[in-house]
Amino acid sequence: MNEVLEFLQDCKSFFIATTIDGKPKVRPFGFIMKYEEKLYFVTGNQKPFFKQIQENPEIEICGMNKKMEWVRLNGKAVVDPRLEVKQKAFETSPRLIHTNKTADSPVIECFYIDEGEASFFTMKVLCQVVGSKNAETLMQSSIVLVFSVFQNF
Repeated sequence: MNEVLEFLQDCKSFFIATTIDGKPKVRPFGFIMKYEEKLYFVTGNQKPFFKQIQENPEIEICGMNKKMEWVRLNGKAVVDPRLEVKQKAFETSPRLIHTNKTADSPVIECFYIDEGEASFFTMKVLCQVVGSKNAETLMQSSIVLVFSVFQNF
C-alpha cells in the first residue's frame, strides 16, 4: 500500500474513473492519503462524482509518472464520515483549505478504497517494441510489463 501511495503522490495528478448509466467518467485528482492503513481521497457531496460513487462504488485510479511507469488501482470507494478523517485530510493537504471549506463542512466527504488491487506497469517495453523488427510478434504477447501486484490491502 505504501508503494501505491508514494507512487500516486509522486504523480502529482492521477485520474479516478467511475461509471454513470454504463458510461465511463474520468476526472483528475491530486490528493490521496494513508490513514489507519487505508488509502483515502476527498470529494464534495454536491458533485456528480459523489453521486456516481453512491450508485456504483467500483472505481479505478490510474496515475503515470515522469519515467513512463503507471499504476492502476481498483476497488470499492467506501465513505468514512468521521470528523477525525476529514481533519487528517485537511492537515495532510493544505490545498483543501483553498476549497473555502473546513473539516467540519457537511459538503466534504472522505472515501477509502476497500478490496483494493494495484498493478504497476511500464511504457519502457512498449517504447522498445515500436522500433523492433519483431514488433508484431511482441504486440501479440504482453507488451506491458507488470512488475508488482498488490491485492486486498
